[in-house]
Amino acid sequence: MKKHIINRRYRFVWGIFIGLVYLLSPISLFADVNFTREVDSLRNILAARPSPQVTLPVLFRLYLLHEHKSDRATYLKMYIKEAESIDSIPAVYLGANELAVHYFDHDHLDSVAVWSNFIDSVAGRYNEYPNALFNVKALLCQDLLSQGNYEQAMNDAIDLYHLAKEVNQDYGLARCSECLGLTYRNIYRDSDAVVSFQEGLDRLNLMGGFPHMRIRLVVNQIECCLRTDMYERVPDMLALYRSLIEEQMEQNKIYGGVYLPYRDYWMLYSFYTNYYILKDEKEKARGALEKADLYESKLVQKDRYDECISSSVKALYYEKNGNDLLALQYIDKYLEVDFLPMYVLFKGNILKKQGRIDEALKLYEELYVYSSRLNDEMFMRQINQLRTLYDLSLSEKQDIELKMNKQRMDKQQQRLFFIYSSIVILALILYVLYLYIRRTQRLRHALQEEKDALLKSEQQLVVEKQKAEEASRMKSAFVANMSHEIRTPLNAIVGFSGLLSDEGASQEEKEEYSLVIQNNTDLMLTLLKDVLDLSRMESDDMVFNFQRCSLEACCQNAVHSVLNYVPRGVRMTFTPAPERIMVNTDSLRLQQLLTNLLTNSCKFTENGEINLSYLLEEDRMHVRIMVTDTGSGIPLEKQSAIFKRFEKLDDYKPGTGLGLSICSIIAKRLGGPGSIFLDTTYTGGARFVFVHPCEKHINEI
Repeated sequence: MKKHIINRRYRFVWGIFIGLVYLLSPISLFADVNFTREVDSLRNILAARPSPQVTLPVLFRLYLLHEHKSDRATYLKMYIKEAESIDSIPAVYLGANELAVHYFDHDHLDSVAVWSNFIDSVAGRYNEYPNALFNVKALLCQDLLSQGNYEQAMNDAIDLYHLAKEVNQDYGLARCSECLGLTYRNIYRDSDAVVSFQEGLDRLNLMGGFPHMRIRLVVNQIECCLRTDMYERVPDMLALYRSLIEEQMEQNKIYGGVYLPYRDYWMLYSFYTNYYILKDEKEKARGALEKADLYESKLVQKDRYDECISSSVKALYYEKNGNDLLALQYIDKYLEVDFLPMYVLFKGNILKKQGRIDEALKLYEELYVYSSRLNDEMFMRQINQLRTLYDLSLSEKQDIELKMNKQRMDKQQQRLFFIYSSIVILALILYVLYLYIRRTQRLRHALQEEKDALLKSEQQLVVEKQKAEEASRMKSAFVANMSHEIRTPLNAIVGFSGLLSDEGASQEEKEEYSLVIQNNTDLMLTLLKDVLDLSRMESDDMVFNFQRCSLEACCQNAVHSVLNYVPRGVRMTFTPAPERIMVNTDSLRLQQLLTNLLTNSCKFTENGEINLSYLLEEDRMHVRIMVTDTGSGIPLEKQSAIFKRFEKLDDYKPGTGLGLSICSIIAKRLGGPGSIFLDTTYTGGARFVFVHPCEKHINEI
């Protein structure tokens, strides 16, 4: 621990020392001297093999001077090697970071990954999280954006953000905010991009320094604002952009840097041109464009982004001023570099305005094909990511299982080794006591078996006692319910049978008494039949014979069977679906279910209508059968108990209270649990719904 602290102090002091040597050395005096003379002077210093304290700033100065030269990376590699030789870790980070940026600017992405791993290894060795680590990983995220892999770029940026937040690394948080903003910008979520860029800018303002990065954030923020309705904020951002350029130039004078402001001034006035175009201030736009052209002519080289900015601004300017021909030339130049849908639509609108409808349609078709291809590629990337995650999860699971198996085998081997060692050690002692121990073990084993048998018997007795108590309780409840249900019709039969023998009764009264006796006899028979059916269904003794049959025929049979029970003043109607529906069911049990539902409606409907209907569900795999009446309905407090045994809404109504319970059991066998229920949304009476599977092929009538 103490050694680690000393190394950190050493690296800190050494970093300050390098900076002081650079500032005080004669090299800084060459800032305004001709490039060739300065390079020759620096190489002469290296040829003299000076100490690393002099070599490091010389190599870094040569790297800065060779910004557009092929041997630029060579000086950085020499710089890193010298820094490693004296264990100057800040200098190692600086060199590796600049080298990764150099390779990123030249599209050598494999080399960027190599130096990212190098920084990772150095940071892991010292257990620290330098700025270079977050900067290089952010470059890899930007590479994913350039490939169009926005999902992976977003995931990596968010993971990196969480890491920076966990270790409280302010520069890392600012760099991650920039990556998130670039991702939002590329997927045209410009408002979110502006927020992310501003978050990174605010964090850098609190930290101080990093003018290059602040310039990048402001440039990206201005571009996103110009593409949204937030362009009113652009003047303040442009003023900030100008101040950052001037700040960078001041640092350039102080430290002898090689920063040239031409590109930034060109970007500044290009943005001014774009802003004035949006404000419809043509004269100001023309003046800004002339200044932009002046600085553009001083640029040594332009990258793809610069070409896009230049072409898009000029295309917008000339289109605004009515010069569609020049606007098309510049927009074509833009599309040669980048196929951005926004500018494809811009070109299409110009062609449409010129009456070149066929060309505009062809362009729109290309845009449609391009968008479809991007969507397909995005979908395939998401599928591949999911597949990769699944493979990784499976691989991790297998690794865990292998480790657990190995641990179990190791434990088993240790256990076996211990057992064998114990056997060898105790062999002599056990030989003397062998007979006694054997006899003791036999007795113990016998006692244990007897104990286990007694425990098992006790458990069985407890289970049997519980079953007997439950059976007794169910029997008592059944007898009580049956005696209650049988007593009412039996009393009527006995009473009216006595009245039949009354000589004073007329023939008409005797016929009425006979009818009451007959109805109560039918009620008792129905009760006994329902009890038997319920018992057979619950004990699975009743066999269901499933066959293919017409649902309409089953429903008609059920309707016909209950016509005699329909009260006067009540209409019995049947509304089949327009399709011919075939179901695989037990037709007799299905008719029994429907008959019970219809009979139940007849009991509680005194006027209005009882309707049996069915229709196909949206999945066309199930049919919804409904029995709807305009009767008294079912009170809310009894809706949850209507399918229980002997449950009756009105004790004065005829019935056993088993019909709906039988319907529930039949429904479970035909349609599955929960397939029959009461529609509580219907308030005009009662509506029972039964959902039954149907065949896939439906023949239209």
